[in-house]
Amino acid sequence: MQITIRPMTQKEMWQFILEEHHEFHTNLKHFGYTMNNFVPNPENPIVKEMFEKETLTDKDIAKYSKFFKQEIYNVNDLTKYDSIMKSYVIPMMERGISKFLVPLLKSWNTTMPNELEILCAYGNGASYFASDKKAKIVFRMSRYPDNQEKILNTMLHEVIHILIEKPIIEKYNVPQNFKERIVDLIGIKFFGIHIQEKFINPFVDKYITPEAIKTDLPGAVQKMMKDYILLQQKQNSMVQK
Repeated sequence: MQITIRPMTQKEMWQFILEEHHEFHTNLKHFGYTMNNFVPNPENPIVKEMFEKETLTDKDIAKYSKFFKQEIYNVNDLTKYDSIMKSYVIPMMERGISKFLVPLLKSWNTTMPNELEILCAYGNGASYFASDKKAKIVFRMSRYPDNQEKILNTMLHEVIHILIEKPIIEKYNVPQNFKERIVDLIGIKFFGIHIQEKFINPFVDKYITPEAIKTDLPGAVQKMMKDYILLQQKQNSMVQK
């Protein structure tokens, strides 16, 4: 897999902010995410105003787009970690992927993308876009800590997401909180990646064991979701009574 890195263009960055605004209000905020992850500067009153609105009108979009393009976007903001990424993070990613993830592709019923493009963006954190041929990670790095190990762990976390998204997560309709727990369990086993405490879930842990990760992750997730649906049906039945 070829890994490349570049900053988002002004047009790409604005479109991404709009998409994240929608995703934040329709999904992510319900799982404990905050707008701080997705904005250039959460202290800016205009940025804050935009993300506090659940729905944006055409007039809103025109106003905030003009502000972003004139007052915020600067490509130099999105290149400050290029040296770290190219000299350390990407080479270490390639080693970790080759050593720990490639051997699991068959048992996970997945394939490695031909290309992985890392797009540097405003914010703090990362997002992924899975594809069989060219996957993407949006590295929201403008307010990300200057720590090469933390950056590496974040990139590996997103690679795990990419590998299991289509053949496992989408196939078995795994909810956001379960998905994050699965990736965390894989990450801690192979890379020692920090666990997200808000996603700790003993129910998921019963199924996604170290042995299941190595031998049959799709089967374990399928069984987990089948039992979860049955549990939900039972709980709903009890409430109705």
